[in-house]
Amino acid sequence: MQMEQTPHKAAAPVLEPVMHERYGASVQVRQPQFLPRDQVAACASFRDAVILAWKHRAVRGMTQRTLAELLDVKTSHMSNMLNREAVDRHGKPRQDLPARLVADFERVVGNRAVSQWLSRMAMLTLMEEVIHRQETP
Repeated sequence: MQMEQTPHKAAAPVLEPVMHERYGASVQVRQPQFLPRDQVAACASFRDAVILAWKHRAVRGMTQRTLAELLDVKTSHMSNMLNREAVDRHGKPRQDLPARLVADFERVVGNRAVSQWLSRMAMLTLMEEVIHRQETP
């Protein structure tokens, strides 16, 4: 006996705007939400930020397969991108989420964790440069 909706049916109301936008219909797309700063600050790497975004996806029933289909990425690649380990058991580095997919990824998962992390890293880099300039005569 099935107690819950299948993931693609549970995801349908939230993903409908994304699908309409992707396939050309003019529909208002929901804006991704910002996550708390402390959660983003706890991310040590880009991979951690991607996993945080996935963990806090708006549609809890969405599968990696659905995400891969919406982003037009192979399911096995999406699985690599969402794996916590940066290298596989053979020592081969896993694929990271490409920059070209960040905006669509955030729109589908419903939050801006990746952009927040990137902004935080950019700000830290800018601050380091300012400090360096102040220290150098």
